[in-house]
Order: sequence, then C-alpha cells, then structure tokens
Amino acid sequence: MSAQPAKPILVFYHIPGDGDEAETPNAFPVLKPDGRVFLQDVRSKFPLPGSYHFRFKMRWGGEASQVAWMDVTNEASQVPLFDGKVVAKVTRVSWEASGSGRVPAQPGGANGHQGGAAAQVPKPPPDVLSFDDGPAMPAAGGYPAASSPQRAPRPNDDFDMLFS
Repeated sequence: MSAQPAKPILVFYHIPGDGDEAETPNAFPVLKPDGRVFLQDVRSKFPLPGSYHFRFKMRWGGEASQVAWMDVTNEASQVPLFDGKVVAKVTRVSWEASGSGRVPAQPGGANGHQGGAAAQVPKPPPDVLSFDDGPAMPAAGGYPAASSPQRAPRPNDDFDMLFS
C-alpha cells in the first residue's frame, strides 16, 4: 500500500483590524494527508508576516444557528471545523515575526534585495484609542494661578429659547 497523497485544505480567514469582512474571507491552503489541521499548521502557512492570534469558528449547542469563536493557543491542538471548513478570525499581535523561525518574505524578488536598499517593514497603524496618553500635566511649579471663579456658561439649548 502507498501513503495517502496530501490533501489541500483551505483555511478561510479575515482580519477585522485590517478592514476585512467575514463575508469575503481570504484563504490559503494547508496540505494534510489525514485532513486534520493543527494550529501549528495554520501558523506555519499563514501568508502574512508578523505575530497573530487565531480564533476559529465552530458550532456550539444543539441549534445550527449557535456558533462560537474558539481561541486556540496550543500549537499542537487540532483546530475546529465549521461546516467542514477551517474558518478563522485573526488578530495581529505584532508586525514583527514571532520566534517561530519563520522569516517574512521580503519585497523586490527572491533574494530580498531591492536595488541595494534595505527592505522596508510596513509601519503599524496608529493607535486611535491613545490609552497611553495621560492627562496633560500642569506647568512647572504646580497648578495654574488661582483666578476668581467664573459663572459656568449657560447651555445654548434651542428648547429653552421657546420659553424666554
């Protein structure tokens, strides 16, 4: 008897942080002779550079409409299937490659050189939430000089104009 040929299994994924939508996923193949896909397979074949967290869609409960997203973190764990397919929601943790030994593809050809210039790494998106920015600190010497209290401005409410 001969060994089973490797069967390509498509892994469908979307990255909400990049503006991807679940209705139009991206896909990449994983070759597995037994059809069982593990997180290490998904991570090793994932086509984008960087470090990512993977959630996999699966049925939950007795009804067909009940679904859940399972966070899989153990590299040796088999990923769940949804309607016979691997469906992943992916979150970018870092633009830098993880310590998996996988080197991200370089632009400009097979040898990674682009006219002698160093390869450019994509710039991460800006932090739109700005949790790291604290409140503005007062000027040196403490708090601003005290001034006489001022009356709070009256709110400009169109409803109040009807009765004045």
